[in-house]
Amino acid sequence: RLFGNSGACSACGQSIPASELVMRAQGNVYHLKCFTCSTCRNRLVPGDRFHYINGSLFCEHDRPTALINGHLNSLQSNPLLPDQKVN
Repeated sequence: RLFGNSGACSACGQSIPASELVMRAQGNVYHLKCFTCSTCRNRLVPGDRFHYINGSLFCEHDRPTALINGHLNSLQSNPLLPDQKVN
């Protein structure tokens, strides 16, 4: 999907031109190359299931690792959201 207005990527903080294709999750916007699993760094593409936990993206494979390794420090500010699918 086209971004539509200029702004910054939620992952890298770099600007995103209005004409660039982006990925979106929970109100955040990402460059296509930055929409990656926080653990394995594999890029998430349309059709992939992912989990958004405390502001981080995790692929289906790495979600249990994220839970075990303590990425869930405080669920009060960012609740655990059910698994989602990239559209």
